[in-house]
Amino acid sequence: VELEISDLKVYTDCTTLLGAINGLSQRKEIIGIVSDIRSISTAFASISFFHVPRSKNIICDQLAKASLRLSVMNMGQAH
Repeated sequence: VELEISDLKVYTDCTTLLGAINGLSQRKEIIGIVSDIRSISTAFASISFFHVPRSKNIICDQLAKASLRLSVMNMGQAH
């Protein structure tokens, strides 16, 4: 939104999340995440969600996990 992007394509390897976003399934573990995604989605003129097999998404998966680890480590240092 801050970059003034109006049309967004989101790719995920999580079929559970994609099903919940598309209203095909509902898992109580991710209700909050789906609610946040739907709320943020209203800021865009167009938003589309696509599935990418994890086998085709290895580098992105590794980057996301590394970022999460760093975030958790930084939170631990802040206390």
